[in-house]
Amino acid sequence: MRHHKVLIAGLEKQRRKRAHSQANDSYLSSGHHYYDVSVPTLRTLAKAWLKNNGGIPDAEFIAVLDALYRGKSYEEKVLASILLSYHRTRPGTIGPKLLDGWLEHLVGWAEIDSLCVFSSSAARRDFTEDEILADWSEWARFIRNLARDKNINKRRAALVFLTVPLRYSEDKRLAALGFEVIEELKLERHIMITKAVSWLLRSMLRHHERAVAAYVRENRPSLPAIAVRETTRKITTGRK
Repeated sequence: MRHHKVLIAGLEKQRRKRAHSQANDSYLSSGHHYYDVSVPTLRTLAKAWLKNNGGIPDAEFIAVLDALYRGKSYEEKVLASILLSYHRTRPGTIGPKLLDGWLEHLVGWAEIDSLCVFSSSAARRDFTEDEILADWSEWARFIRNLARDKNINKRRAALVFLTVPLRYSEDKRLAALGFEVIEELKLERHIMITKAVSWLLRSMLRHHERAVAAYVRENRPSLPAIAVRETTRKITTGRK
């Protein structure tokens, strides 16, 4: 599609040709084509495109995102998430069904985290805790299904999707779902999961410190060591 071609042309123009790029970095590596375009540059490309296409209808915008998420490169997928974080669609336009489909095309920490965090970031707050709670049964089912998926990238997504909403919400349903997902995944020892467990626990501390402290104390032997260590340190220092 036309928009996709324009954005690809932007990536081609901004690609770097470094002898030692970050393509093999453990956080970035996904096996997808790599243009070696920095995230700040991706943000600039996204803002420029939206300046020219800010009035794009929701259906057409979703088609652009879909083309990017299905694209061959790491940068296309991250650019899609950046566009999603900058452009507001009507409430309810983008929900679990679309997100689940896009996750099918994402691999590795950076691609997964870009969708899960940018989409609910403080800048966009599209999938806010209020919107999730307003359609609670669908979102809870979505997160539970991700946590049980055979695809480790989706299992990580189950944890990361909850980090931003739980940082802002006092709602006990969200906290209970966070603990439920951690229980489902706490015995896994792949770093993609262990780091995400730690991240989620630490995100819950602002509004659920007592519950997190008790959970860590009671489940210390079965939790990933990094989750225990980093969460306990944050409780001790008082940094929320």
